[in-house]
Amino acid sequence: MRPIIHGTILIAALLAWSPALSAESSASLVLVTSRPNPNAPYRFFGGRTVTLPLLIRAPVPAGLTIRAELVQLTSRLAVPAVDEIKVPLSGRPTVEGGTELDLAVALPAVNRETDFELRFRSSGPGDRAPKAAGRIPLRVYPNDLMRPVREWAQSHPIRVEDDGGSVVEFFTQQGIGITDKPEPRTISVYAGPRALQKQTRVPLRDGETVILLSERETDTPHFVIDRTGRGTTVWVEMRLLDRLAADPLAQKTLLAMFQHLIEER
Repeated sequence: MRPIIHGTILIAALLAWSPALSAESSASLVLVTSRPNPNAPYRFFGGRTVTLPLLIRAPVPAGLTIRAELVQLTSRLAVPAVDEIKVPLSGRPTVEGGTELDLAVALPAVNRETDFELRFRSSGPGDRAPKAAGRIPLRVYPNDLMRPVREWAQSHPIRVEDDGGSVVEFFTQQGIGITDKPEPRTISVYAGPRALQKQTRVPLRDGETVILLSERETDTPHFVIDRTGRGTTVWVEMRLLDRLAADPLAQKTLLAMFQHLIEER
């Protein structure tokens, strides 16, 4: 399957830190990688510009040029071509002799979870052809992952008790209606230590579903459903509740959980 190239990002590196490197060998020594960051591996919503923390793992000689092609790895999606982006290199030197930089990349909107790559090639004065300089995978998600929950909540009450307010804010931003009063067959969402502690003192009503959102040091958000007793209890663990709006994987986990509940009702 042939990849579809959607855009080219040009990074012009004109630094003169290492004049002793020859033009013939300079490009072959360059490797562009991602820097350690809280969002690694890179997961983003489409249709927006994102910032990628990068590391060039070599001294950058004068006249070096690095190009990055945004390549779609599936062929089922039709999106507008991403225009060429020219980014001036204003990097920060590292103690190991490399360069740190933050690269802004405009991602196309997608209709489904889609894999892309940034493929880097470098060339210097005297090089006959560009040379491979690394690749970084990106996974891009549709912007409106929570649409099925928003539609379902129009006829099914959801009540939220939230210590910090981040979950209430997220539901409001997504247009998911919430209620202040417990009703028959209500889904009650508790987030934060105080709310979770309060819930442990309240017995489940017949047909009630309780969702417990807690923050844990986990790389992958996950949930467990317990259907014992008079109702249903769902434990959801993720790293940061206040990143729900920006974390596609956390939203995907919430969506999967709600879909299980929707199918049961």
